[in-house]
Amino acid sequence: MKKIIILLCFITFGAFSQSQSGTINYTFIAKGTTLKSTLLFNKNESIYAVLINKKGKGVDVKADEENSNEEEGDLKLKIEINPHVNMPDALGLLTDLNNNIIIDHKYFTKGISGKEYDTLFVKDKAKNIAWELHEETKKINAFTCQKAIGQFRGRTYTVWFTYEIPVSAGPWKLNGLPGLILEASESKKQFYFFADKIALSTNENTIEKEKFLHQNYSTPIEEREKMIASMESIGEEITAKMKSALPRGVTSTSTRKANDKIIADKDQLEINFDDISTKK
Repeated sequence: MKKIIILLCFITFGAFSQSQSGTINYTFIAKGTTLKSTLLFNKNESIYAVLINKKGKGVDVKADEENSNEEEGDLKLKIEINPHVNMPDALGLLTDLNNNIIIDHKYFTKGISGKEYDTLFVKDKAKNIAWELHEETKKINAFTCQKAIGQFRGRTYTVWFTYEIPVSAGPWKLNGLPGLILEASESKKQFYFFADKIALSTNENTIEKEKFLHQNYSTPIEEREKMIASMESIGEEITAKMKSALPRGVTSTSTRKANDKIIADKDQLEINFDDISTKK
């Protein structure tokens, strides 16, 4: 009887350890902010979605005490913008390995009210990263993982993938290895992904990709341009409202220089687009 029980347990574990379908919950740390994300996958397709923080105010204006000098009448303000407060949930990022495409669905707010949005479908190639495999291994959630290093859009990533889940998928646009990526870290420690929960299935997940298809697609470069334009518009709207609310006789100046970037490269996952064309 003992032998039968042990054999059945071994077969069950073996079936799940070679599963090609399931759901992964990742912790995603971006520039010090911790977010939760999920990856729904089967052998050739996946959808990755970040759970957006919608708490707090859309626009929060605070006194910048560190850089202000009240004695000289120099008051500086710090403006924090969270355009996601009233934003609907996007579909996520679809990866289709059979057709070598990634389609990322996003919303961009049209103003500080956060009630009007532009929708964007960003199309990219799926197989973009040339990975360098290393012999080093470690355990993540009971899975033996191997180390790999690759460069993508101006950043270098160290990832840990497992052959025990033979699916060429991972968080965000990180894919192309002979096993699922369970951990990924960017060399400058700006971005980090870690699999908190792994739920495998013996049944193949159905990836609902119809809403991603037959859209008016943008390139990643066009996405960046539209994001900058959106943030510029919000900044101008805030400046205009603040000036109109000032008491008579009080003036304001902006410390932002004309050549300053409203979106810093260090804050973006993708900072170099030499691998793609500006054309669709």
